[in-house]
Amino acid sequence: MLALCLASGSAMAQGSSVLLGTVVDSTTKKPVADVVVTATSPSLQGEQTVLTDASGQYRIPQLPSGVYTLRFEQESYKPYAREGITVRLDYSVRLNVELVPEAAFTEEMVVVAQAPSVDIGSASTGVNVSEAFIRNIAVVAPSGKGAAARSFESLAELAPGASADTYGISVSGATSPENQYIVDGVSVNDPGFGINGTPLSVEFIGEVNVISGGYLPEYGRSTGGVVNAVTKSGSNEFHGSVFGNLTPGTLGAAGTEIRQESGTISGQASLWNLGDFGAELGGPILKDKLWFYVGFSPSFTRYQLERNLNRLVLGADGLPMKDEQDFSQTELLEGTRRTFFADQRTFQYIGKLTYLLNEDHNLTVSVTGSPSSAGGDGRFAINERTGAPEVEVVNGQFEAIATQRISNSLDASARWSSAFLEKRLLFNVTLGWHHQDIAVRPSDGTVGGSLEGLSGVSNVNWLRTEPGQHPLTDFEQLPDPSLCVSPNPAEVPTLCPVLGYLTGGPGRLDEGSLNRYQAKAVGTFLAKAAGQHVLKAGVDVEQMVFDHVRSLSGRNILYEADDGSFFRDFRHYGYLVGPDETLTQDAQTALSKSNAFGAFAQDSWTMLDNRATLNVGLRYDVQQLVGGGKEALILANQWSPRLGLIVDPSRSGRMKLYGNFARYYESVPLDMVDRSFPGEPGLRSRRDSTLCNPLDPAQQQGVCSSDASRMAYRPGLDASRLWETVGAGATIVDPDIKPQSTDEYVVGGEYEVLPNARAGLSYTRRSINYVIEDMSRDDGSTYFIGNPGYGFATDFVKPTRTYDAVTMFFQKNFADLWMAQVSYTWSRLRGNYEGLFRTDTGQLDPNINSDFDLVSLLPNRTGLLPADRTHQIKAFGAREFVLRPDLSLNLGLSYRGSSGTPYSYLGAHVDYGPGQAYILPRGAAGRLPWVHRFDTRLAVTYKVNRDITAALSVDVFNLFNFQAATAYDQNFTFSEALPIEGGTEEDLGEPPNTNFGKPTAYQAPRSFRLGARVSF
Repeated sequence: MLALCLASGSAMAQGSSVLLGTVVDSTTKKPVADVVVTATSPSLQGEQTVLTDASGQYRIPQLPSGVYTLRFEQESYKPYAREGITVRLDYSVRLNVELVPEAAFTEEMVVVAQAPSVDIGSASTGVNVSEAFIRNIAVVAPSGKGAAARSFESLAELAPGASADTYGISVSGATSPENQYIVDGVSVNDPGFGINGTPLSVEFIGEVNVISGGYLPEYGRSTGGVVNAVTKSGSNEFHGSVFGNLTPGTLGAAGTEIRQESGTISGQASLWNLGDFGAELGGPILKDKLWFYVGFSPSFTRYQLERNLNRLVLGADGLPMKDEQDFSQTELLEGTRRTFFADQRTFQYIGKLTYLLNEDHNLTVSVTGSPSSAGGDGRFAINERTGAPEVEVVNGQFEAIATQRISNSLDASARWSSAFLEKRLLFNVTLGWHHQDIAVRPSDGTVGGSLEGLSGVSNVNWLRTEPGQHPLTDFEQLPDPSLCVSPNPAEVPTLCPVLGYLTGGPGRLDEGSLNRYQAKAVGTFLAKAAGQHVLKAGVDVEQMVFDHVRSLSGRNILYEADDGSFFRDFRHYGYLVGPDETLTQDAQTALSKSNAFGAFAQDSWTMLDNRATLNVGLRYDVQQLVGGGKEALILANQWSPRLGLIVDPSRSGRMKLYGNFARYYESVPLDMVDRSFPGEPGLRSRRDSTLCNPLDPAQQQGVCSSDASRMAYRPGLDASRLWETVGAGATIVDPDIKPQSTDEYVVGGEYEVLPNARAGLSYTRRSINYVIEDMSRDDGSTYFIGNPGYGFATDFVKPTRTYDAVTMFFQKNFADLWMAQVSYTWSRLRGNYEGLFRTDTGQLDPNINSDFDLVSLLPNRTGLLPADRTHQIKAFGAREFVLRPDLSLNLGLSYRGSSGTPYSYLGAHVDYGPGQAYILPRGAAGRLPWVHRFDTRLAVTYKVNRDITAALSVDVFNLFNFQAATAYDQNFTFSEALPIEGGTEEDLGEPPNTNFGKPTAYQAPRSFRLGARVSF
């Protein structure tokens, strides 16, 4: 028996893979019909059997990923079996076989070719991350989002060109909330904000497929990438493991202290400890019929926050001396060093049942959960959205900064799969529920809106710069206050200046519940007409619900004026009921919903004797958004064409040339509806600082909250008016609003250069079409929602975001005890619209960010966007050394290098606060330095006996402890400033914010993760 060709191609079903091929007679080369083809695998219940048709072709669909054996049997032919066929998630594998007639030879002849690693059936780009990769490479570093739980989302960063951003992983120039995150066929995006809502551990994940582009219309509601994960399942044998991982801070290197040129407070956050442990077990309840898989994994994270108080060192001229980094020299105030902790605790669990009714019908049901809490009991919280402590430099009172945070997720899914007509007709139905509970509370645990404890104390930001900054002694007692007294007060008012110091309560508070209900049905039909067609069509419905209560501690947030003469409301919920007659709201409640319907049809047509595949498809979506019990807007006519062509010039599955066009539409998160319908009315006023001192609790609750201390809000326009409104009433919507979309073009080629190894080159271009944003023509008093540059908003600039990228890669799958994966990406990301959040300010308000709010702030926004990285290099390699039959050693090494991102000259807006105005064109301030990181993994595996294996591992992250700056202070001034159109650096002079251009974040220092596992 002679196996001639094995080629792989992408299967077009979520969580479903395919084995297919052609069987011919080895002597006549004619197709052989009615061959019994049987697939078996440890990951497959029972076996799957099909017959070849008259043309000798067979196709076995709906297979879970795993390692398979195929048997070919037919009377008058010698039986043939092929083992070790690796089938990955969302892929198909082509195995062409020549069967030897019984009478042809008396001596058996076996010739088996290596499996080509080129995907000849798909024009998609990205990376498939298997358990073998996770086992051999150090992944999910102990810093960043989901680090302790080792969330599957972090694996998306392994794709060429992908990079971490504030809230996840940026793919193909899009922000992370634009990605779609799928677990067991169900979307787990946060319904409110679009980010990943389920940080499920990689311990429970069988495989992750990261699609960065070129995906077909069955994938919708995403303008970024698709991160598709499938959880582990049981099998016919009992298998399980007990595991633990610990990253002790004592073994790690010290990080770089973050200093503030404009303040006396410095500090750094360093990892104290981080870890997880747990157990998993899977096996049969009924062999070949009903399997189970269960697991649990608690995890914990603790950072130590070091806080130092310093004073300026003056030179002989009475002015601050400078060090080699151009910081003003300081010296530590003895006895003022303090440490705090920031904590997070998470418990993850999973349960899964897989039931096989018969060979053609099966059911899978899974439940996962991830309850999490952070902060409280005298500790700071860790922000679950970023994975970082809520503060690194404690520039204020603990009560004004620290919070308690709750973030719970629960997911349930059921998937029914059926096959008819000898597996030529397939039908899948998936039902899913994603649930989240979120809360941000004061550190004393009181609930926002209750006005009890710290929830009743206003947050105050002290921002005076003239005639000088506040001395620290205005807020804190020092062992020796005289050390802050300046000998030259005319030039240096104090030796201990502070800026942006926070007092009072924590400010913004939240209580919320989010739900996503999903149902979809997909049918697939295999037909022949001038080749083979895989016809697929499907429908899906989805409802998202966001029940939200937002409030402000003490009912408002106060900002001090630059000259210290007054305090203004930065946030104050309420509205006017008459001239200067107000109603302040203790809290605002909103119930928002989204109802979505989608349908698609696609054809994957393989033609020209399997030398070319044409993928053609069309998707339609419509989304209705409801707020305050009324329809807020409807986004219809989301027609998404997809067209791809793949050609194999070699005719052997070892080479492909491909091109693809696609249009992708956004699924609008509910944050926009939550804040805009029925609205988020606010009030503005000013308080005379000679009459109101919010440091005094009695004054804050007394005179500061009365009109006795209020001044005219705009004295130059109306000296008698004390109050103004902002965002009053429901937001107006352009009736001709268009849904937000992105167009993508991908071309490339791949070639198998070695067995199990391929090299490739690709070019990707993405450009945004329409954008949905809120805008204002009256300086923020009222807003409307539309498409900037179109319809109602033709006087606003048109949004632009263009991503161009060229990627070269080499990938060697794990075989013969080693693997390698290397990529280089050159890219350019330019425009005036970043995406669903703003890196400059951290604002995460999808579709209502401040990008287009005010006409006065629109100039100078075009330039290199914050995620622009000209060069990215990623290299991963691993080798297994078998020391003896029961002992092996695994060594993995990885390198990541990227050029620095651009930064800008930013100014403040009187109502919006700092970081809103681009004084000069975006990115004009320069770039951050290159960032380099080497990681390594060493694991020892010992086979205790036939059934038990023990392993110890050490992962080292940032092996050489590089400490490049990863963020600069971009606030040129905290004072009100407008863009200078056509301006240059000569127009600026010295920055009022002396910390401008100084580092505010550095690379995470070297850390060690120790792991242990017993598998059985």
